[in-house]
Amino acid sequence: MTHERNNKRADALCSKRKAMNTIPRRRFLASALLTSALIGVGCAGSKAPAGSASGGVQAGGAGGAGTTTGTGGQTATGGSTGGSPASGAGGASPSTGGAAAGGSSAAGGILATGGVGGRDAGLQGGSTSTGGAVGTGGTVRTGGTLATGGTLGTGGTTTTGGRTATGGTTAAGGTTALGGSTAAGGSTARGGSIAAGGTTATGGNGGDGGAPATGWVTIHNDFFWYDETGAAIETRAGCLRKFGDTYYWYGLFAWQDPKAWNDQTCYASKDLVHWTYKGVVLHVDAGANRMDVLYNDTTKQYVMFLKYGGDAASLGFATASTPEGPFTLLSETQVDGANIGDMSVYKDDDGKAYLAYVWDKTGPNRQHGIYRMSADYLSLDAQMYLWSVASREAPHIFKRNGTYYYGVSETNGVNPSATRYYTATNLAGPWSGATMLVTPGSSTTYETQCDFVFPFTGAQGTAYMLGADRWIPTGGFQGGYLWLPYDFSTTGAPTANYYQDWDLNAAAGTWRNFDRSTRDLALGKTATASSANAANPASAVTKATTYQNYTATRWESTASDPQWIMVDLGSALEIDRVILKWYSDYGKAFKIQVSSDSTAWTDVYTTTVGASYSVTDATFAKTTARYVRMNGTQRGNANGYSLFAFMVLNDP
Repeated sequence: MTHERNNKRADALCSKRKAMNTIPRRRFLASALLTSALIGVGCAGSKAPAGSASGGVQAGGAGGAGTTTGTGGQTATGGSTGGSPASGAGGASPSTGGAAAGGSSAAGGILATGGVGGRDAGLQGGSTSTGGAVGTGGTVRTGGTLATGGTLGTGGTTTTGGRTATGGTTAAGGTTALGGSTAAGGSTARGGSIAAGGTTATGGNGGDGGAPATGWVTIHNDFFWYDETGAAIETRAGCLRKFGDTYYWYGLFAWQDPKAWNDQTCYASKDLVHWTYKGVVLHVDAGANRMDVLYNDTTKQYVMFLKYGGDAASLGFATASTPEGPFTLLSETQVDGANIGDMSVYKDDDGKAYLAYVWDKTGPNRQHGIYRMSADYLSLDAQMYLWSVASREAPHIFKRNGTYYYGVSETNGVNPSATRYYTATNLAGPWSGATMLVTPGSSTTYETQCDFVFPFTGAQGTAYMLGADRWIPTGGFQGGYLWLPYDFSTTGAPTANYYQDWDLNAAAGTWRNFDRSTRDLALGKTATASSANAANPASAVTKATTYQNYTATRWESTASDPQWIMVDLGSALEIDRVILKWYSDYGKAFKIQVSSDSTAWTDVYTTTVGASYSVTDATFAKTTARYVRMNGTQRGNANGYSLFAFMVLNDP
């Protein structure tokens, strides 16, 4: 995504954002897997009932209650997989001379008013999305920049920029995990322990925040992601990396405010579900975006690469001794005497690093190139390939079965666009012509701009996941980020089919569709509520919907506390998981309860940090019940409680 400062536009944007209390200060979806110690949006909150594990509001996955016998030290997959996946950075650049106009209103969306100025154009008018909500419990970023107009959530905690991992962090590229030993009856550590390429521990259910023993976690699209404190995740135009046994999600903070393009943030997770905010890992004065991070196995340094200094940018280099930073900016340089646009980096199987970049030598967004880095990743070594690729940006590289893929978006500001890719068997070329990524039913990559493709390599293969930025949520396409699995044809052509819910097993390197028709025990069952709007009855939450029409039906209560909605499963069934999909009118504090007679209720999950357009994905100890209900005690805003879906599952 390109960006140019415009003081008038920035001031107007900031003023408009102050007036909008429906826009989250930080973004994104959340879900399951908390034990009795941690509950909330993502991972934290009030204590759960004794004897039950609890979910948060996050993207997917669920850990059950119980203990897991550790499998000892696991060897991470070598090479680039796990340590150095192909990565691009999300974002978009306005077309030269063009203007990204408008954007449509969407419930729970973002104010894009004024847009982000491009080299020759800006996003005009933007769209005021209605129904959004300021993330409750927001985090004050020490040393960072608070988005103008954002509000400090009650009880927010001050994050000091992340922790320095004692003794360093396992090198990217995969090394044998140190200190692994077989735990005799021990509990799974918070966050789980899926080693890159390793296997999931057997003998019990997932522990505090970890993946279940089966290794599966669920990714939920079309909803926002939140960290463990309930603050929305901000990782625009960034990258996903795995260092050791931890995933790190880096990106740009407060993208709506051009004056705040100085802070690069970091979040960490063991399971891709529960994310902990690590703070602003780099602050720069010149403004930067499209950052990427690699680990250098020789220097033992984490190297951050940045599109540094605005639209007509230089390539910036920063280093840190831990993935959580803080990073120190070392230098910035032009590429062969010219500025660059969007960029990302790729680490190959042999440890060599490459820069994928838009080159401005003959004009803005006219050429793309691939440059090999020096051995320490701190300078450019040799240009590998250069070709004319006009009006394309967001470059990213990944590799599959000996074939390299170079993906790009259209130059379209922050508006969504189609994704194209080129292929080669050597980074030095020759490269094929452009091929359109197959995205059935969508010509704009499902209302996003491509960002990166991340490979999860495990014992059974490699699953490839497209990560994309949804800068302007519209209609049924909510959420700030899109994660989708790739299918490949026999000739290697990728397809990104749309799944609002899908399961990933990172340890196995496999994925599967989340089949609600066979797994949701509440589907088609009777739902009743303490109150309901006639146009939005309780029965809406157990209807079958798709991602195209899920916003058309929802339950809505009256605007008072408390309120409840209950599902009758028809008979007593064994259950261990509930998924709630919230509208912008959400429950801030609520419980999930079970009963055999709809009179005596047992709590299996409690939270006080629910969030707008979020997913509550809560797993608890297996129990037998006929009735399951959400009992809301505090609304998130002045309206009632409102749910799109109420799912009940019994996962193995």
